[in-house]
Amino acid sequence: IVVVSFVALYSGLLQMVSAMTLMQEKTIATWIAYDRITELRVVNEYPDVGKSDGEVQMARTNWLYTREIRATQSDNIRQVIVRVAPEGDPGNYLGIASGALVRKTSASSVGQIPDGNPGGNPDVDPEGIEE
Repeated sequence: IVVVSFVALYSGLLQMVSAMTLMQEKTIATWIAYDRITELRVVNEYPDVGKSDGEVQMARTNWLYTREIRATQSDNIRQVIVRVAPEGDPGNYLGIASGALVRKTSASSVGQIPDGNPGGNPDVDPEGIEE
């Protein structure tokens, strides 16, 4: 009875450790995916549509990532999808993140905001608003 109890307890502990390790790996992989998107935003360049691959080290582990830039209905917005997998298992994506990049445009290309009306609604007279 004691041996069976110890075997069951040991099996349960192994499952818990395995689940905790997987959760940690997924968390790190997701951080990496969001880091790649943030890097694109910080660089402030508007990327071309396409795929690229890379490698990064985090938490004493080498990770592979695939970054896909997709066109959207707007010429000024790109969708970014980043998938991250451990180096030893490149097809096993543990982290996936998606984001959007917006092209910087000048106010003249979008349209001017009328003077004295920060909301830009021409039907509202800012002088006629009572406090």
